[in-house]
Amino acid sequence: MVRELRRLLISPHRLVGAGPELPLEAEELHYLRRVLRLREGDRFAIADGAGHLWSATLAGGTAAVLDQPVHAPLQTESRPLLPMELAVALPKRDGELVLRMACELGFDRLTPLKAERSVPGPFNSERCHLILREAVEQCERLWSPELGALQPAEACLGQPPFGLGLLATTRRDDLPLLAAVLNQTSLSPVLADSEPGKGVVMAIGPEGGWSPAEEGLAISQGWIPVSLGPTILRSSTAAVAAAALLSHWRAGL
Repeated sequence: MVRELRRLLISPHRLVGAGPELPLEAEELHYLRRVLRLREGDRFAIADGAGHLWSATLAGGTAAVLDQPVHAPLQTESRPLLPMELAVALPKRDGELVLRMACELGFDRLTPLKAERSVPGPFNSERCHLILREAVEQCERLWSPELGALQPAEACLGQPPFGLGLLATTRRDDLPLLAAVLNQTSLSPVLADSEPGKGVVMAIGPEGGWSPAEEGLAISQGWIPVSLGPTILRSSTAAVAAAALLSHWRAGL
């Protein structure tokens, strides 16, 4: 079965017009031969990150042979109707973990933020793309998430969300739980009937929380403040907890 085959993610543009034999790059051959320990004649799967999957056989030299024509993939999956975005002030220590888990949980777009209380740290876009590529291969999803550019939190929170905007926060009276907000029956029909591209955006702040200015700005633009529970969570814990709730909720729509 395809689910039992290890996967390799290849950019869609390399598959356009490709024949049965597909040249592989050096790092891909290293991954297949050294990491996965595949040998000539072993089968694996190729995904393009754009909803398509083929099975293939590792050939001799530097190529693989596709089992299906490029125009007739073994499996095709439509893009999710309700896209989910995680806008997060990546923690200095666990930023890569947050990206990996959000990818595994099915988020369609990841937007790193620089908040007022963020702890300064390097943002390596190339490294982040590598982390996401590995996560896509590992969790067997057919659509690769988009990775946005690092931006100030006020740029994200200072505009109305395109759909449902949720702001994880604490220390406010009468904050609704995220799960309770998602379970409101009025939300599902509104989102289901929305224009294409609208979805859910979950904003997670830094370890020190949102500043009063950032939180006030977001609420003035229509973001809904929500709680993730009675305890104060680390940013990485909050991001993964919110991602898991949203992933489960979308699967049940």
